[in-house]
Amino acid sequence: MDSDPKLDMGLWRYGIISPLLHRTANDLSLREMLENLKTWQYIRPDGMGIALSPETIRKWLYRYNHGGLPALTDKTRSDKGRHDVPASIRDTMFTLRGEHPRWTLALLLETLVERGIWDGKRPSRSVLYRYARAHNLMRDPHLVPPKGRRTFQFEFFGELWTADFMHGPKLKVGRKKRKCYLHVIIDDSSRYVVSGKFYLSEGAESLIHELMTATRRFGICRRFYADNGAAYNSRHLKIVCARLGMSLVHTPPYKPEGRSKVERFFRSVRERFLAKQRFTTLDEMNRAFARYLEDYHNRIHSTLACTPMQKRLSGKSVCRHLPEVFDIDALFRFERRCRVYRDGTIRLKKRDFEVPGCLPNSRVKIYFMPWDLSRIYYGDEMQPAKEVDKLANAHRFDHPNHIRTKEVSDEKA
Repeated sequence: MDSDPKLDMGLWRYGIISPLLHRTANDLSLREMLENLKTWQYIRPDGMGIALSPETIRKWLYRYNHGGLPALTDKTRSDKGRHDVPASIRDTMFTLRGEHPRWTLALLLETLVERGIWDGKRPSRSVLYRYARAHNLMRDPHLVPPKGRRTFQFEFFGELWTADFMHGPKLKVGRKKRKCYLHVIIDDSSRYVVSGKFYLSEGAESLIHELMTATRRFGICRRFYADNGAAYNSRHLKIVCARLGMSLVHTPPYKPEGRSKVERFFRSVRERFLAKQRFTTLDEMNRAFARYLEDYHNRIHSTLACTPMQKRLSGKSVCRHLPEVFDIDALFRFERRCRVYRDGTIRLKKRDFEVPGCLPNSRVKIYFMPWDLSRIYYGDEMQPAKEVDKLANAHRFDHPNHIRTKEVSDEKA
């Protein structure tokens, strides 16, 4: 998928405001949450570090609530946040920070004035503060005491879904053996597995297929919690979560404890499912895993003191259900720009499709589901693309009606 700077900025802003979209009575107030968010250090899509004020985050929240994701993709000023800091000031700041890691930034700037390197006016003090934050020149970060770890559990079904991949055994596919991967999405409140299946890859396509299955069955959850793997950091997942109005939450780096529930489920799968039998095909394994899930959902969970099925049915669900007539494919559909070849075709997953009306050697945007290539659309008008039929193309100049008329006239003669 081609990079779109405006869309990337909108997705970045959505990731910041997403924790504010689904507040409950037990959460902090909006003002307190905004005050907490302003203490964080953010990295923009262009790699620049930046600090945000509560008012800025509040404006983004207002714009999203009234205009969705497109309202967050407005064009910002090209000169905003860009200021030149002379090389002499930059070098001295780095030198002083290395020699005095516990100095406050105010003391560091006073030293610049005393040495005659900075006149205290140009560049302004705010510019130097932003430069220091962006280049990690603030006080020594490990002077801040680490935060304690606390267990958590949400109250209602759909408040938090946790997703993860587990490496499975190797299966024979054709003449080769390939490793399979189990992907599950588990509800935090009930420990109910809303979707789970084995795949031959741990990419974004497998993840999106499972999320689509879970959304179709149970609705849209409030928060989607995952690690920092490539699939969960994919641009397409961020777009899907923004379309659904779902908060995408990532595990902090090097702190996997927040996914303990799904890791405990994986342990049960290894001990109770994979250890009992061997499988030869992926379909056979998935059929057996579906039966295992049915047993798991009706087995007493030691932490819940009831079955996951009982917990799910006895509690309230906060999932937002889509209308039955709604085209759910539109929310999850992949997009890609493909080259149009001279014969008026594009190539996708080693298959050729005709795209009438597109100029050769140009690029056209296509929309598709990787697991169902029978429905592919292209262009802004979403026209259907047809797979190339070489046999039919070989007889495209034949005229059956003309041939039939000639045969009838010959019979009469």
